Amino acid sequence: MVATVHRTKTSAEIPDMSETHRHGAAGRDALRIGRIPVALFVVAAIFFALGLCALPIVVPYAADFFYQPIVLASVHTFTLLWITAAIMGVMYGYVPALTRTPIRWPRIAWAQVALFTVGAAGMVAHFALGAWVGLWLAAIAVVASILMFAANILPCLWRGLGRGVAETGMFMSICLFIAAATVGTVLGIDKTYNFLGGDVLTNLSAHVHLAALGWVALSICAVSYRMLPAFILPSTKLPRSALWQLYALAAIAIALAVSLLLDPGFAIALAVAAGGAMLWWVAIVARMMATRRMPLNWTPRHALAGIIAMIAAVALGVALAAVGGGSAWGARIAPAYGAAGLLGFFSNFIIGMSYQLFPGFVTRARQNRGWPPVTIAEISSARPRGLVFVIFNAGVVLMVAGFLAGALILTQLGAALAALGGVIYGATALWTLSFALRRAIPRAARESSLRVLPS
Repeated sequence: MVATVHRTKTSAEIPDMSETHRHGAAGRDALRIGRIPVALFVVAAIFFALGLCALPIVVPYAADFFYQPIVLASVHTFTLLWITAAIMGVMYGYVPALTRTPIRWPRIAWAQVALFTVGAAGMVAHFALGAWVGLWLAAIAVVASILMFAANILPCLWRGLGRGVAETGMFMSICLFIAAATVGTVLGIDKTYNFLGGDVLTNLSAHVHLAALGWVALSICAVSYRMLPAFILPSTKLPRSALWQLYALAAIAIALAVSLLLDPGFAIALAVAAGGAMLWWVAIVARMMATRRMPLNWTPRHALAGIIAMIAAVALGVALAAVGGGSAWGARIAPAYGAAGLLGFFSNFIIGMSYQLFPGFVTRARQNRGWPPVTIAEISSARPRGLVFVIFNAGVVLMVAGFLAGALILTQLGAALAALGGVIYGATALWTLSFALRRAIPRAARESSLRVLPS
């Protein structure tokens, strides 16, 4: 016997697809867009695990000096094929529902995902090989895919610009993502034609901070303002200052990048200002956490771990700006800064959010295709989450400490632990996501005699 409980969903959770199902081509577009987030999440989970598995090999190079082809390949595996793919997936699935505005050109979305994946993988491969012409050709493909992504998402966000916190933050982050990708491509072309002036490391740092602060951090801040309250149910409302925090972070990211390109003398002051903007976000999130009405599950726990890592990354970033990347201490601080930011901060937030978001996107995709319904619990593997949290974060801490201490064995041990946690996470995430790509239902659903299904 099957028990069915009907629950009303708001338009912010699941968009109304009834009209599109009644109109042939539009209905097919709705089905295609429904699985695009899942495709990006699959790419993200696979390359997160692969990138972590390569870390024990990469960290000796990073400990020697961070500006090496294999290290750059590793960094872009995480920044593009893990972090960016995951953020794009969230925006594709969440923005149309949040803004109640359909994707303008759904037919190009699949082409965009394919072009982005091929281009980003090509960049990683050519970085590893030190093949600069192939690198910037792949980077041009990535920039083209980002412009396609922006053409679909920015019109949805336009109406809420300046009013909605999440909409404004995501709009600005996409614009800065385009700028970061363009600067990165120019730097790649310069490796072949050597036409840029200035210092190589400061030019690179401008690209890094446009991407890290302007794209990823700004996206995480904006999305967290919208999603964390839904997960923890705070008794306080989001303050209006959250919108000003996003404006400040975007402005500082731009100013820091321009300073690094034109006059690095302001870099230290702007790095401190960037840290202040991120601590402002921490204060807002901490207030919500303090007034939560839901117990802490693994999503907010990963968020807390990410906040701690972010504070460490802020301190390391300011120290790096003070000593310079070319100094002996800078060579130690830079990889520690990258590990704290990419793995400790960004990755913790994505892992935690994925526990809530991936099952929801899967159930929506199955609903759109008319497949047998499943519950979120049936396609969620909760048992490994505690193990992933402990192993992964222990590995990140050991990596940061090892880089700073110049202890290679400690750094490689941390990389191995992080890789183990990443493989376990990737396997469970892919198992959940697979139910959006196949009609079958999980064993728990087949064996249960009493199920509570979503309407």
